[in-house]
Parts: sequence; structure tokens; C-alpha cells
Amino acid sequence: MACFREAKTKGKVTLMKKSKFGAGLLAFSLLLAASAIAGNSNKGTLNVGETVTVAGKQLPAGRYQVEWAGNGSNVELSISDGRTTVAKLPAQFIPLKKAEAASGYSTKADQAGNKLLTEIFFGGKKYQLSIGEASTATPTPSDKTEGSN
Repeated sequence: MACFREAKTKGKVTLMKKSKFGAGLLAFSLLLAASAIAGNSNKGTLNVGETVTVAGKQLPAGRYQVEWAGNGSNVELSISDGRTTVAKLPAQFIPLKKAEAASGYSTKADQAGNKLLTEIFFGGKKYQLSIGEASTATPTPSDKTEGSN
């Protein structure tokens, strides 16, 4: 009878080891998936159809990668051309009630006639990034020009 009890206990131990291994594997998978989702949420693409000014620098028309870091509404925005960072500046992360229909950007003309980048928005996302003066005061619709992203 002692042998029978030992075999029964051995089966429980094996079952517990398999359960712990399965639970550990599931937890690892969930963490991996969560980090992949979180990693993609702070990136986007900016397609500029005209020369715009960002943080005092002229960006010629083209495709740029945008990334932001920070918690809450104040973030650090980086704009790169794929190889090098062309601008780094503070921005406001603004949640929206409704997702944007398309990606794009807004500009505002300064006194010299330069187009200053004021907002970047992303199609299908419920947020936008506000840059410069626009992060403290939203320009009136007549002051804004919009481009598609």
C-alpha cells in the first residue's frame, strides 16, 4: 500500500509542476504582448507636404517619424528623418473624445510668413500632439491651415 500512495503523490507533484510551468508561460506571454503594445503607442508618422518650422528648424516636405516620451499631458517629442533626430521639443499629449478620421498636421503662420507646426494628429487614434503656443492656447480655425499626414 505504501507504493500505491507514493505513486499517487508523485502524480500530484508532476501535475503541480506542469500547472506552475503553464501559469508561468502564460504570464510571460501576457507581459510580452503588453510590452509590444505599449512600445508601439508612442510612435507615429508625419507626412509634411510643405516646408514647416519646428523648434526654430526648417523641415522640408517629406516623411518623418515622430516619437514621444513622458507621462501625463506633457511629453518630449522627437522628430526624425529615419536616420537622425531633426527636432526635439516639448509637446502636449491631448486625448480626444473621438478618433481622428485621417492623419495630418496643422500649421500657423508667424509674422515672417513661415508655417509653424502646431499639431500632429493620427488617423484612428483618440489623441493628438500639440506643439509650441498651440499647447497652451488653441488657435482659432481661421488661423490654422491643415495638411494631410
